[in-house]
Amino acid sequence: MKSFLSRFGSLVLFVVSGFDRLRLAGESRLLNHSLGVQSYLWQRQIPFKDFPAVAEHLTKTLRKQTDALAVEQGIPFRYLNSPDIDKEATALELAPRAPARLGPIALLACVESCSTYRLRKNERGLIEPRKEPARCLHYYHYFQHERFGLCYVRIQSWFPFSVRIGLNGRQWLYRQLEQRGIDFQRKGNLLLHVQDPTQAQTLLDEQRHADWPTLLQQLVQPIHPLWAYLHDTVRTPYYWMTEQSEWATDFVFRSPADLARCYPRWIRHGIETLSCKDVLRYLGKKVSDHGYGNCSHEAKIDLRTRTEGTRLKFWYGTNSLKIYDKEAQALRIETTINDPKGFQVFRTKEGEASDAPKSWQQMRKGVADLDRRAEVSHAANNRLAESLASVADTTPLGKLLEPLCQPVFDKNGRRARALNPLAGPDGELLRCLADGEFLLNGFRNRDLRTKLCQATKDPAERRKQAATITQKLALLKAHGLIVKVQKTHRYRLSAGGQRITTTLLTAYEADVNCFAAAA
Repeated sequence: MKSFLSRFGSLVLFVVSGFDRLRLAGESRLLNHSLGVQSYLWQRQIPFKDFPAVAEHLTKTLRKQTDALAVEQGIPFRYLNSPDIDKEATALELAPRAPARLGPIALLACVESCSTYRLRKNERGLIEPRKEPARCLHYYHYFQHERFGLCYVRIQSWFPFSVRIGLNGRQWLYRQLEQRGIDFQRKGNLLLHVQDPTQAQTLLDEQRHADWPTLLQQLVQPIHPLWAYLHDTVRTPYYWMTEQSEWATDFVFRSPADLARCYPRWIRHGIETLSCKDVLRYLGKKVSDHGYGNCSHEAKIDLRTRTEGTRLKFWYGTNSLKIYDKEAQALRIETTINDPKGFQVFRTKEGEASDAPKSWQQMRKGVADLDRRAEVSHAANNRLAESLASVADTTPLGKLLEPLCQPVFDKNGRRARALNPLAGPDGELLRCLADGEFLLNGFRNRDLRTKLCQATKDPAERRKQAATITQKLALLKAHGLIVKVQKTHRYRLSAGGQRITTTLLTAYEADVNCFAAAA
């Protein structure tokens, strides 16, 4: 982001990064699989043959009390004949008829797909509950919430009564700004102007560290007729998860004309220059000349022109990274994570005490890892912004690399030799640093040693290799290409280092015909 702002800072009014759309889910860990349902029935002393009647009774209770609550509070109700109907627009259409206050504004009902349990015979001929796809009635409770702004809670009316919650981080921000008396202007979920951009960013950052289980309980409990039964009576509480998260970085331009002038160049760069390897690197995947590491999903780039504008989207599996000209006023870079399994979080292992040693573990869907999701997404946005800055920069490659080709002196006055960034060991080292494996978590001496040195079991040879890598790290640090991460043995690329390595990698992999055409 620093490189992007150094290039376009005079055109940008302000920058904010934070959650856009969040889709959260509440499901019971016990009731989420067949064996758990069997355990629930055994604890309640309910025979398998009576399970359908018990489930039907709970469904009738939920529907009866939901309808009664809507009548009691005067909430407008509408049944939708199709799940494809825009529910938010329908809720806002009903909202003026509701009392002019914060709180519930509409209740919608619609038959949609779900997962539920039916009795089926097993291989021994005995009946047991089995999880199957089905369709059932879902209730959508829409709110103008005092904290979240416009949001909804969807409750499944069939066992196991799963919950889905939809909210928007920008709507949440607007409520925070209003409560603090900070002047702002918005258009949809784009912040066009704010009196104090620094405070706005601080408020967005606070959303990452919210007490999510408590907030979601406060939102759902008052409208869920079976909350006490599930949590207190049968002790099958909801486990809160993030099904989908969108992290958006908005570069709000001073003039739409400036954005319109630059945006086509970024789109052209994404289509003509970036490859699937770049998509993997931006999303923190391992990419090298020898393959794609453990990448098992399809990577693709998609360009689509809509009435709102042109957007460029990079996919890896179900996760994506995209850019678009939001409201013709801002460049929005947005990372969407649907599947967090490919990322890691530094935490204790599942089931261990909180004071147990931490290590890098697979990221979970649980809201406990939502802050790490934001960190990963923000890093992906920054990497793409770095690429856009380097492409839009009109500085010739020779001028960009010229400082590297001159000796420099470090902060202790020691002379460091010049680099040869295009070829030889120096070129290989710089291309190695652009590897997606290092962009997310940085790199250590041993990481570069594995990449650049021949494997050996001789301790003396390993020490010699480590000393060689230490010298290379000192050289890169003297040239300002890397910085050390405090209180760790890790390094990361500086803003200038990211700009240079991105440009070098693009030039290294470009076809010679590209240069001939530009000559």
